[in-house]
Amino acid sequence: MLDDNIPQPWRARSTLVLTLALVAVGLGNLQRLPYLIGEHGGGPFFLSYVVALCVLSVPVLIAEVAIGSLGRGSPGLALHWAASVANRDSRWRHLGVAQALLALIFAAVAVLTAVWCLHGAMVLYSGELASASAIDVADAFLAYVENQPLQFTQTMTLLAAAAVVSALGIRVGMGLLAWICLPAVAITLLGVLDFVFVYTDLRPVEGFLFSNQASDWRRDSLWQALSAAGVTLGAGMGLGMALGAQAPTGLPWARSVLAVAVIDTTFLMITAVIVTALFFESNVAPVQGLAAIFVGLPYAFANLPLGETYGALFFGAMALVAWSAAVVLLEPMVMLLGNEWQLGRVSGAILTATLVVVLVAMFLFFGDLPLLRVGTISAQWLLPCSLLLTSLFVGWLMPRPILRGELYREPMWLFRLWWYALRWLVPSACIIWLLHGVL
Repeated sequence: MLDDNIPQPWRARSTLVLTLALVAVGLGNLQRLPYLIGEHGGGPFFLSYVVALCVLSVPVLIAEVAIGSLGRGSPGLALHWAASVANRDSRWRHLGVAQALLALIFAAVAVLTAVWCLHGAMVLYSGELASASAIDVADAFLAYVENQPLQFTQTMTLLAAAAVVSALGIRVGMGLLAWICLPAVAITLLGVLDFVFVYTDLRPVEGFLFSNQASDWRRDSLWQALSAAGVTLGAGMGLGMALGAQAPTGLPWARSVLAVAVIDTTFLMITAVIVTALFFESNVAPVQGLAAIFVGLPYAFANLPLGETYGALFFGAMALVAWSAAVVLLEPMVMLLGNEWQLGRVSGAILTATLVVVLVAMFLFFGDLPLLRVGTISAQWLLPCSLLLTSLFVGWLMPRPILRGELYREPMWLFRLWWYALRWLVPSACIIWLLHGVL
């Protein structure tokens, strides 16, 4: 562990927790999980998801934050330092570089999601969808998606704002996101949830999300739970190392990450109730994918009293949290450029945002639906490989006393539980995840 003379912009555990939670909520499974819970048995699938979260994403994110705290640098530098301390091959640092690049892919997806959500908010607020049919809503969204220059211009605007926030530094920029954006999104979602309680019938929601249909849980449900849980916390993208490197030493890392998982799951269930209730109230079958969010939801909001106002608030909140997640996902690469290329904070933020602009341009202008293909490859192959390699390095190559030194604030039983999960459960889960993609 390095001494306290190294700059530590954050002096509170809560800022770290809220920032990680912001990314987790922004990368959440709004497009998939409400449908998956209902189609795979309700309660049994949700329990499977929580278990997968605890045996896959949570242990890896704890490991990343601990390595970041140990190395006090970018993901590449932190892994290089950890490998040196453990007397291992320093080429493990390339894993940190790969994770920072993977974070840029997810940042590009997040900022595009923010653009689409912002468009949904503006269309609903303008009243253009008043009394529109589902076909009309679908045609309007497809017309917008086909207007790539407009989407690219809006994306560049959001990324310019993201670069400004990132350039402000970890204390001002990330602190602003953690303490303003996340509470604002929470308050907005609670307001929309109250609207749903007043104007919709929740009995179908109870039967869909909270049923106990064990017969609907099948072998494929395990893979669906693993893939959903593997993405949501942002593990495997170097984010934990980047933020852990700038947090105070000696924090209870394991309990902090568990708090992030609880916050993320709470947000997830709130949005699942909202989405499912609106679908059933409008006689729309719950589905997964872009059609569910950007066609089904606007149609449902537009056909309820005050729905356009609350729909604009809902999509505005989703746009804010997706954009905020994109800002935080820039951090691993910004730190990498600063530590290894000696670029200043402002230059690193500008260059990182430019790289994301290039990715977005590739998504929008090259090929048919490349965003979906890149997202599929990242989620089915790149991310599980990153999680697997992280678990192998930390769980099998790092000496246990060094890790215990970083996690000394945790009870011994919790440390041992994490240690064994990282060594045995995470690799097994990643292999199952990868094998499903092959088979």
